[in-house]
Amino acid sequence: MVGNKNQPNSQQIEVTDIQNNTTTYYDSIRKAGRALNINESSIRKNIKSNINKPYKNLYMFAGLVL
Repeated sequence: MVGNKNQPNSQQIEVTDIQNNTTTYYDSIRKAGRALNINESSIRKNIKSNINKPYKNLYMFAGLVL
């Protein structure tokens, strides 16, 4: 389910940790930013511009469309 009742416009995202080869799903960009200690705007820009290069050589971001 995309979003939640408090933030209906939130976008669920997939974050792949390149070093550990693990994938984590977050309910919003804000939650991912907090968990990873990354500025939300950096994640948004990365997803919006379809950058196929890991962010700081650590993470790959993908917005999920459900």
